[in-house]
Order: sequence, then C-alpha cells, then structure tokens
Amino acid sequence: MIEIKNLKKQINNKEILINLSFVINKGDFVSVVGPSGSGKTTLLNILLLISKKTSGVYNFNGIGVDEIIEDYNKVSMFRQSIGIMSSLSELVSNLNVMDNIMLPSVISGVAAHNQYTKLINQFDIKKIQRSSVHTLSSGEKQRVLLARALILNPSILIADEPTANLDNNNAMKIGDILSDLNEQNKTTIIIATHDAKISGMAKTILKIENGKLGE
Repeated sequence: MIEIKNLKKQINNKEILINLSFVINKGDFVSVVGPSGSGKTTLLNILLLISKKTSGVYNFNGIGVDEIIEDYNKVSMFRQSIGIMSSLSELVSNLNVMDNIMLPSVISGVAAHNQYTKLINQFDIKKIQRSSVHTLSSGEKQRVLLARALILNPSILIADEPTANLDNNNAMKIGDILSDLNEQNKTTIIIATHDAKISGMAKTILKIENGKLGE
C-alpha cells in the first residue's frame, strides 16, 4: 500500500529526514513516535502530499507519487482514499458540526449520508451535530475532526497528534475509536503521537530520531 525507499527531505539545506525506508501494508496500525523536531510531522505531510520529498521513492498502491502529482484524476482519487487529520486541520468556524463533517462530501460530490449517520453515533456527537464549533470542548473538536477525516470512508487514515491537548479520558476515547476502526473496518491507520498509551495501541511503531529511523 505504502512503500518508502531512501526518502530524504531537506529544508534550507538542513536534512529533516534521512534515508527512511519502510513498508505499510493494508490493515496496518502504525504509530510514528519520536521527540519534538525529529521529523514526524514532516513525514506525515509527505505521505499526505502536503509536502514534497527531496529525493527517494514513495509508492502508493504501486504508483509513484511523482506520477500521481502530475495527474489531476489520480490526485483526486488519492485524496478520497486517505482521511486527513493533520497538524493543519481546523474546523470551519462559520459552519456547524454537521456541515464541517460533511464538507469533504460536498467538495468531492460523493454522497455520504449513511457514513455520516454511522460516524455521529459511533463518535457520540449526534447531540451536538447542530452546534456551533465555538461551543465544543477539546475532546468534541477532536472527534468532529476525526469524523470529517473519515466521512468518505477512506482506506487509510493519517493523523498527526490526534490526542493533542486532551485529558487522559478523552485521549483514550480517541484511541479506542482508532483501534475499533482498525480492527472492525480494517482501516489502515498511521498516527504521529507523543502519547505512549496511544502509540502502544499500534501494531507497528516507527521511531524517528534526528530524522532517521531508530531501533
């Protein structure tokens, strides 16, 4: 599904990622861990095509991303197959909870009513679906962002610090949701996290230190 070989990323002549190589298969649950500044977010942004690699190979479903980027239809298919909860993800302030969750469906023109109903029940946000995002707690905001990332029923979810700034109870709720998605829906999940309890739920851990994969 995802194959990375000798991937490098440089910013202003500084090496952020150095010769990363790994494979993520369908149905994997992968946690990317490491100290702040180690390159976790940079790696996720490359996987999401938010940022470009400097060199190396990145194949997605057997297709090189350099080829995907040059083809609008392939980029569109890529975006629909991956749920994104990046460090840049924000709720749209002038839309209520329901409209925020449904936004990717509206943009893509893909019907998602059944998926929406499933998610608001699964994530316990049915009662707040008409609420303004300004009234939401931190835990509710994260669940809404996660629901929006999953509204098109993607085969892969990539999430950067999905439990950031949450108390232990709300963090574990998100962790349980991720585990259920992986076990029941066979969704491939890739998360970057500082939370040891959340990373411990993953089947595979990629440890990055100073831009390199550690043991």
